[in-house]
Amino acid sequence: MGYNLQAKIEGKRLTPNAAIVRFKGSDNLKLDDIEKKRSQLLTTHSLNVISVYGQPGEIVVTVARPQRQTISLREVWAKRKINRSPSGINLSFVIGVKEIDGELLYLNLSSSFENLEQHAPHTLIAGATGSGKSVLLQNLLLDICATNSPKLASIYLIDPKMGVDYANISDLPHLKEGIIIEQERAIEVLEFLVEEMDNRYRKFLPHKAKSLQDYNCKVPEQDRLPVLWLVHDEFAEWMLIDEYKAAVSSAVQRLGVKARAAGIYLIFAAQRPDANVLPVQLRDNLGNRLILRVESIGTSEISLGQKGAEHLLGKGHLAARLTNQSTLIYAQVPFLSDEDMTAVAEIIKQQ
Repeated sequence: MGYNLQAKIEGKRLTPNAAIVRFKGSDNLKLDDIEKKRSQLLTTHSLNVISVYGQPGEIVVTVARPQRQTISLREVWAKRKINRSPSGINLSFVIGVKEIDGELLYLNLSSSFENLEQHAPHTLIAGATGSGKSVLLQNLLLDICATNSPKLASIYLIDPKMGVDYANISDLPHLKEGIIIEQERAIEVLEFLVEEMDNRYRKFLPHKAKSLQDYNCKVPEQDRLPVLWLVHDEFAEWMLIDEYKAAVSSAVQRLGVKARAAGIYLIFAAQRPDANVLPVQLRDNLGNRLILRVESIGTSEISLGQKGAEHLLGKGHLAARLTNQSTLIYAQVPFLSDEDMTAVAEIIKQQ
């Protein structure tokens, strides 16, 4: 390997973004040894090291490819598995394609998906301009809508940027109010979700139901309740306003643990979730972290929980920290053009 580093190659793999090399762990090769050579490898050998991390018995080094390959959402959806509950609800959604083995990476909010760990109910997405954050959010929204009927999945989409990124899907029947662009209405929706959570627990009681899934299996089809989604893009825009910050923090704190059983899920997204806009009580309740390229180590440490997201390549290159997963998962978010997105939205509306 050079640089006085001794290592045995255990395996290698070429991904759409990078070359992954797995070295056998030994006393002669440590994570810090490679980290210290990162700048030298870039300037001397044009090797852009994206990540260096340890696994049992080995060190995994990921080096960027000179030319990346695009993954299409249609291609990914053709391989995906859908696992609906007995009441017809799907809670597992494709995030991207994993770098380490090429398998699909799911955000899995269901306890009934075979061979997948259940993740936390609420999610933080972060990424700078050009990172692919909007594409990831659009993909998730389309996946929710394509795999669930409007009767069983309702979405409240809040976007301070006037909804410009969601024009192609703003009239999907799953979106309760189109796109919410006013602070006052956003606060009302947050308060409604807290109230609805408590109402649902009261409805569960006479049926001896422990969760929405349990309740929906015990009542007639016409009485089933939908899963409720709050998707809040660019929440940092309004979190600098004290009244809004207090309302969001209070609602998320109350929804934090109890919302899953009530069938209420939160996705918050921002370009730069620094400490001013992401207070600890909000951060702690957004257990899943889907982080694309960010601008600084500090932003990576706040959003991802460690440095590293500042080295991602942009355009959908993702580091995921999911509950019940011991290590970071690197993946590529698939791409869907505006034209294809419109076509998919039309298909969903006709279902």
